[in-house]
Amino acid sequence: MRKGSVLRRSPVWGLSLLLLSGCVTAGPEYQAPQFDLKANYGPQVPQIADHKPDQTRWWQSTSDAVLSQLVKDGIDNNIDLKIAASRIAEARAVARGVRGGNGPQVTASGGSSAERQWSTKEKGNYQDDFGGNASLQLSWSADIWGGQAREGQVAEADILQQVYLREDVYRTVIADIIRNYITLRGTQQRQILLRNSLDLQRQTRNIVDLRARSGLASDLDLSRARAEVADIEATLPVLQTSIDRSINAIAILTGAQPGTYRDALSRADALPEFDNAPPIGVPADLLRRRPDVRAAELGLISATAEIGVRTADLYPELTLKGSLSMAATGFGTGPIVRTALAAISAVIDATLYDGGVRKANITVAEERAQQAFYQYRQTLLAAISDVESAIFGYVGAVSQRDSLILAVAHHRQAFEQSRVRYTQGLSNFLDVLDAQRTLTKSEQDLADARTSLELETINLYSAVGLDAEEVDQMAKTTNRDGVPFDPYFVAPATKDVAG
Repeated sequence: MRKGSVLRRSPVWGLSLLLLSGCVTAGPEYQAPQFDLKANYGPQVPQIADHKPDQTRWWQSTSDAVLSQLVKDGIDNNIDLKIAASRIAEARAVARGVRGGNGPQVTASGGSSAERQWSTKEKGNYQDDFGGNASLQLSWSADIWGGQAREGQVAEADILQQVYLREDVYRTVIADIIRNYITLRGTQQRQILLRNSLDLQRQTRNIVDLRARSGLASDLDLSRARAEVADIEATLPVLQTSIDRSINAIAILTGAQPGTYRDALSRADALPEFDNAPPIGVPADLLRRRPDVRAAELGLISATAEIGVRTADLYPELTLKGSLSMAATGFGTGPIVRTALAAISAVIDATLYDGGVRKANITVAEERAQQAFYQYRQTLLAAISDVESAIFGYVGAVSQRDSLILAVAHHRQAFEQSRVRYTQGLSNFLDVLDAQRTLTKSEQDLADARTSLELETINLYSAVGLDAEEVDQMAKTTNRDGVPFDPYFVAPATKDVAG
């Protein structure tokens, strides 16, 4: 904390004020906000699996070895995670600087001298004199008003906030990898279905062609059959483009160059299956489970402590300064003279007038704390909305999938019946064409519904977040020097000088 003009210097005053050090702490003490959260989520929580909810890292429950390896590669190499880790290291360095800046400052200096003195009375008569000196200077500012303690709280809260922000990146990166993988596998399944439909449509075209040659079908029917084949063939490249884009997106998320996993992912495979259900819980659980919510609270803690830093600037600062110097001369022909000097002083530094700058800084800090509170609340509400939206999405996707399973079965039966009737001459080709087109669309819709269901499941996993105890443990072990940090701890104070 820097002050303006020196008000007074007195060792007596300095020692008197030193006794007050640690007795008061500027600024308000942090108190966790109490939010009036509803007891349960609006939609009914679905039963996703017969297994018990897994409180560990849910993405490890998949039986898909390829996906497990992709997630591992993403955790190890994702660029956003590396940036987040660097921000943690930066916050640690800032905290070390704060601790060092508020501690004793010691500087040292040294020097030497050489001198030759000539006599004016006798030619060639001279005397050499060599000497050396060294000194130490000490400076320490007493934390009378707790401003330095508040600076430390700001720095520590900033470290832990970056830790939770990294865990939130961790959560979203893994979800993004799985989402792109599910989209890839879903598109590949659509591609397989479309190729099967293409084979079926080609069979129908061949039947129409044979009947047209026999005079049992018109050229119009044959043209329609050929057009239907061409329409399906035109859709396949679009699906392949989507597959290629998903493969590239996965590569970027794992910190690799586009196309890295093309060989491994080009072969179609089934959608991944997860053996555990997410621990949905209640809205209040998100206060501790979601890393972004925890990070938002750490932002509020940091902003609250900053008020104390600015408030302490209103009051005088006591600085103790000391020095120790030693010198020796006369190492030439003269007598050796040794000297030592020690001094200590106390300086009271106070700003008499600053035009309201310091009070304005307090107001700025208070408003930023208010903004941090709103941001905290907004983040919590968004997290609750994520869970509720994911529940609605999952329930809707299950209903859609189940309905489409029945629809596909009925459309397949209708198509088989229409084709038999057409070959027997009991119906026209439009009935066959319409039934087959409807079956193809229904199969594609079912493939999309199954993919959507998997995506909604991942949305639910991601929205719920990690287990609270696991996130806390990761945050603590990531803190500086491996020392757990309690964000709710505030240095004891006997008086709040902020009023």
